[in-house]
Amino acid sequence: MPYHNCSYLFLHESQRDVTTWRNLPTLPNSRRDCYITITDCKLVFSSTETHESVNVKMVIPTLNYTSSSNDSPIVAMLNTADKKVYDMQHDNKIHLLTNDSLKKCEFILEDNNGASVTIDGGDSLEIMIKIEYLDQEKFTENYLNEVPKLL
Repeated sequence: MPYHNCSYLFLHESQRDVTTWRNLPTLPNSRRDCYITITDCKLVFSSTETHESVNVKMVIPTLNYTSSSNDSPIVAMLNTADKKVYDMQHDNKIHLLTNDSLKKCEFILEDNNGASVTIDGGDSLEIMIKIEYLDQEKFTENYLNEVPKLL
């Protein structure tokens, strides 16, 4: 998708309330269908942890994600070398189809066994979200071209 049809939303540590960011800025194209992708995510613990990896789930409605646990979608998988700093080791290929009417961003952190990972006041979590808007005109045009073929 072209870059002129996307926005970025940075969730800064200083506005974090446990694993939730509230009072997000209103996006200019609000309520449009889009793909949401976590392009960068860093979790830093103030002391060494025992987790091998951390899965980041986002509490958000989506049209293209299911899981055997019927749980919130995983938006990032974080790995570590020192069990203190967890970040994305690879490009994120998870693109959730939703809309951009975000009033808050709420995340759930779990280790690779599904156990909850808690972060305290001395820990840090920052996330960069890319929002890629669907080209509604092109989508409609493609649909109108396909319908006659089905008749």
